[in-house]
This record gives sequence, structure tokens and C-alpha cells, in this order.
Amino acid sequence: GALLMRWYMGGIDRPPWTNLYESLIFFAWGPALFQVIAQFKWRFPYLGAISMPLVFLLMGMAAMTPNKEVEPLLPSLQSHWLKIHVMFGMIAYAGFTISACFSFFHLMKNSVPMRKILGIVSLIFAFCIALSGGKDAFKTGRFYMTQTVLKTLPNGSQKRVKDIYRDYEGGPVKTRVKEVPKTQGVFWGALAGFALTGLFLLFSGGLKKVAGGMFLLSTASFMTFFYRVNQAVKSMEELSWQSNPYLMLLLFTVLIILILVLLISLRPKVVLEKLPSAQRLEELSYKNILFAFPFQSLLLITGAIWAYYAWGRSWGWDPKETWALITWFAYLIYLHGKLLLGWKHNTLSIISIVGFVIMVFAFLGVNLVLSGLHSYGSA
Repeated sequence: GALLMRWYMGGIDRPPWTNLYESLIFFAWGPALFQVIAQFKWRFPYLGAISMPLVFLLMGMAAMTPNKEVEPLLPSLQSHWLKIHVMFGMIAYAGFTISACFSFFHLMKNSVPMRKILGIVSLIFAFCIALSGGKDAFKTGRFYMTQTVLKTLPNGSQKRVKDIYRDYEGGPVKTRVKEVPKTQGVFWGALAGFALTGLFLLFSGGLKKVAGGMFLLSTASFMTFFYRVNQAVKSMEELSWQSNPYLMLLLFTVLIILILVLLISLRPKVVLEKLPSAQRLEELSYKNILFAFPFQSLLLITGAIWAYYAWGRSWGWDPKETWALITWFAYLIYLHGKLLLGWKHNTLSIISIVGFVIMVFAFLGVNLVLSGLHSYGSA
């Protein structure tokens, strides 16, 4: 209803998915719809244990996004291709998200050792933490957040907004950042800890107690890092979660999935008894990818057509274009592996999860660490 109302407010030529706030809500709407369909069609309520936290995180990030205004479209976006292109993308992303949820349960049901599942999750955690640091952390070794500044509005009231500037008139908009104190050690400790833990869990044959200790130590480093970032936000008025929506999404994603994984680890047998057969879970993952893949293809095709009319070229290796293509290749590998090469089901589930991580990076991560021409591509 809110999306339709924003469409009404902006006019028929301005669909409600043209900035980060609207795109996040539209993205969250897709997995939520697929969750409802999965619940009625396949009677699998456990799917919501993973899909709904992701929807919650997306909606939370949308709520924290500073700019929620219904603004006029940029000239390059004033095209009927906007409606078609983004619609195809969101349908594809929703299908891939639900597929990854089924794949996670499939790995659990198909007797994959818990240490390997924890290994995959640990590597995903390391990936999210690395993204949260952005390119500045890797350049300087320090952890930064977007800075805010007090702005006086036309009505005389004051409001804290993102501290942006230009080096020269007409130049690119830049954002001032501020180092978060007491986070350098725990940031790199959590990042390296989860990365090493993931590799150790995936490729070591034994030493479960050592692996478990590494995972708990990495968890402690992350919790300390999260605590110190939150304390900085509370104590320093120039820092806020609202001006750092990407950071908020990444850190809360790690936190919520970490809690979920720890809960499952306490009672794995109870969870396994409630799941359908491994074959059924793998089939449902495949069905969602089979449904979503043509829409990912159409996303690339319509994007190329739109780019030709907007910028005079069909393909320019813009980061968003490139990572959308990488996402397409990831799921193309999945389909070829299943239909032509006869790969094992566990391998396919891992590719499905990796494809989902790539997809999230294409949708949000590119905006955080790279730059591009897309309308909501500025972090």
C-alpha cells in the first residue's frame, strides 16, 4: 500500500523504486511475497526462520535511510524501461533469496557436518565485515563511519544530516568520514578470525574443539566490535546509524544470523526432524532458481537497451552491470552443473548460497565499496 501511495504521489512515470529507500522496500517485498507463496504451496513454515530476518534487516535499513523524499527523476531515469528493468531484477532477487534459504536447510538435512555449515557461514560473516569497513579500512587500517553535521532547515529547525561536500563547483559529491575509536583491533580480529575459522572448518578433518574455540573467539571479537561501534554512535553526536544504513545492514545481518546459527547449533536434531527430505529441499531450491534465472537474464537485456538510450552505449562495464553479469554467471554455473554435469546436490546448494552472496553484493555491496552510474549507487 505504501509503495502504491508513493507511486500515486510521484505520478505514473515515477515508479516507487528509484532511490535507495524505495529500492530496499521493494526488494524486501519480493522475498516476503515468495515466503507467503512457499508457505501456502509447500507448507514449509521453517523457511521463514531465515527469510524473515532478511526482510526485517532490509526494512530496518530502509527505515534508517536518511532520504525518504519522493523526488523528481534524473533525466537518465525518465524512461519506461525503468519500470520494466527494476521489476525483472526484484523478481529475480526474490527467487534467488528464497532458493538460498532452501539450500541452507538442504545442507543441514543432507548430513553435511555442522562444522562445514559453520565454515560457510563464517566466510559469509568475514565477507560482510570486510564490506562494512569499506575501501577506507583497507587503505588506512582504521574503521570509519559516515559523519553527520547539524543543518538549519528553512523553517528554522535544526536537523543532523550526512556531512557531504564538493571539492569544486559541479564536482562529485563526497562524504566526510570519522574514525570510530577503539575498533581497529577488534574489527581486524573479527574479520581475520571468521575468515580463518571458515577455512579451518571447511578443510580440516578433525579438531572440532579447536574449530569451535576459533568460532567462539571470532564471535567474541565481533560482539566487542559491534558494542564499541554502538557506544560510539551513542556518545559522539557526529555519528549515527541513520547516516550509515549500509553499515547497519551488514553488522545487523551478521548479528542476527549469528544468533540464529547458535540457536540451531544447540538443538540441531529437533530442527532436522521438522524439515522435509533433503531431496525435496534441493528440488525447491532448484525450482526457485529455474524461475528466477530468466528474469535475471531479462534484467541484463533490458538494462543494456535502457543504457543505450540513456548513455549511448549498451554496455560500459559499470560496476553494477559487471556484478549483475557475475550473478547471472553464478546461477548459470548452477544450472549447467545440475542439468548437464550431474554435480552433487551439496555442491549445488553451496553454489546457490554463494550466488546469493554475490547477488547481495551486486545490489548493495557495489554501492558501498565501488562507484557507478546507477541512481542509488552513492554510499
